[in-house]
Amino acid sequence: MSHTLVLPNSGAVVPTTGAPDYGGGATDFALVCLALGAIDGARGNFQKLTAAGAIALQAGTVFLKAGSAAAMTLATPVSGSPGSGGNDGMRLSIVAGDAFAYTVTLTANKVDGADDTLTWAAAVGNNIELVAAGGIWYIVGTPRGVTLTEV
Repeated sequence: MSHTLVLPNSGAVVPTTGAPDYGGGATDFALVCLALGAIDGARGNFQKLTAAGAIALQAGTVFLKAGSAAAMTLATPVSGSPGSGGNDGMRLSIVAGDAFAYTVTLTANKVDGADDTLTWAAAVGNNIELVAAGGIWYIVGTPRGVTLTEV
């Protein structure tokens, strides 16, 4: 009988609760395994926004397809590890599914510590990837067709 599980989104192989080294959730090893499972599950999160409104995800992919320019909001990430109720290390990708100028606003200075507004140029596929750390969203890589400003 196998005591491992292949996580569907990342392909990572982690021990299951029946593995000899798992420790019933009380060891560092068990906590790491649980965290890997939580992170892997977050990668599969998906939200499609077809109208202006709030982005509900803190991790996963948001697909903007409102059919016209629309304003969205994104909550400030919670500082701290996911195991303690925080969002540190969580990644969020936001992608335009149609050619409209979208905006996503946040609390002041919560993107890279200096900006609060993300504005999409009107083109399909424009996108940005964010990672949460210490209550701030940080840009990962180079945004495509998305500008950052402090309003």
